[in-house]
Amino acid sequence: MRSTLRVWALGMATGTLGAIPHALRAYAGEPRDFLFKFALELVPYSAWALAGPLLLAVFQRVPLESPRLARRMGVLLLAGAGFTQLHVLLLSPVMAALQQWSAHGTSFTEGMWRLLLERGAVGYFEYLLFLAAWTALRTARSLRERELAQSRLAVRLAESRLQALRAQLDPHFLFNTLNAVAGLVRQQRNPEAVEALAELGHLLRVSLEGQGDHEVPLEDELELVRRFLGIEQLRFGGHLTVRFSPAPDTLKARVPALILQPLVENAIKHGIARRAARGEVHVRTERRGDRLLLEVTNDGPGLSSGGARGTGIGVNNTRARIQQLYGERYGLVLEDLPEGGVVARVELPFGESTRG
Repeated sequence: MRSTLRVWALGMATGTLGAIPHALRAYAGEPRDFLFKFALELVPYSAWALAGPLLLAVFQRVPLESPRLARRMGVLLLAGAGFTQLHVLLLSPVMAALQQWSAHGTSFTEGMWRLLLERGAVGYFEYLLFLAAWTALRTARSLRERELAQSRLAVRLAESRLQALRAQLDPHFLFNTLNAVAGLVRQQRNPEAVEALAELGHLLRVSLEGQGDHEVPLEDELELVRRFLGIEQLRFGGHLTVRFSPAPDTLKARVPALILQPLVENAIKHGIARRAARGEVHVRTERRGDRLLLEVTNDGPGLSSGGARGTGIGVNNTRARIQQLYGERYGLVLEDLPEGGVVARVELPFGESTRG
C-alpha cells in the first residue's frame, strides 16, 4: 500500500511540475484565468489516478526481474499502449466538458481521436515514468529486505556461536568444580565437602538460570567467582589466599557471563597448584574511560618459567567470546609480572547493565 501511494504521489508531483510551464505559456499568450489553464493542463496527469490501481496491479503481477526479463519487459511495454488508450478514454469526458467540444461543433468521437493523437506519445511517456518509479522503489525495498535478512542471519549465527561457546564452557567449569569437591571427599574432609557441595549447588543453579544470558552485571560475575574460590579455598586450605579489588564504579558494568571464572581457574591450576608455599589470587577491576579492565593475577610460576601459555579451553574460549561479542579492539592477554607471577588482563567496552 505504501509503495502504491509513493508511486501515485511521485506521478502527481511530476505531473504538477509538468503542468506548470504549460499553464504559464498558455497564460502568457492569453493573460487571464490562470487557474483554469493550470487545471486544464493538470487534468491529464490526474486521470492516471483512476487507472492507478489497475496500473500498479499489472506492475506487481509482472515485475521487472529475472528470470525472463526480456519477456516481462515486452509485456509491460505492450501494456503501456493499452494503458495509454485507457488514459485517453478516462480523460475524454473531462476534457469534453472543460473545452466544450459540443459548443465548438466537435463530436465526442472526434475529440477523443484528436486527444489520442495529441496525448498518445505524452501519455505513453508518463506510463514509462510510472513504471520506472515503481521499479526503482521495488528494487530499493528488495535491497533493504535483503540487507535486513543478512543482518538477521549474521545475528543468528553470532548467537549460535555464543551459545556453542557457552555450552562448551559450562560443563568444563562445573566438572572441574565437581572434581574439587571429589578431592575433599577422597581426603575424608567431610565438613568441607558438605560446604563445597552447597556452594556447587548454588553455582549449578546460577549457571542453569543464566543459560540465555551472554552478558551479566559484573557484581553477579564476581559473586559467582567468590563462591568458586570459596570451594577452592576449602580444597587448598591455608595454601590459597584470595583478594578482590573491584572499583565501585564498575560493579554495574556489563560483562560476558563466566568471563572471570576460567581465568581464576587457570590461575589456580597453573599458578597456585604449582607452588609449594602459600599462593594468592587477586581479582581486580577498573574503569579506564570507555573501557573496562578486568585483571586476575597469581604469584605462581611465570609464563617463561613453565606456566600455562594461555592455550587451554578456558582461555581460548574467553578470547573467542570477547571477539564474537565486541570485535578485534578488545580481548585477553596473559603476561608475566615483573615481581613474579602472571596477570590475565581483559579489556571490554564499558557499558552499565540495565538489570535491577
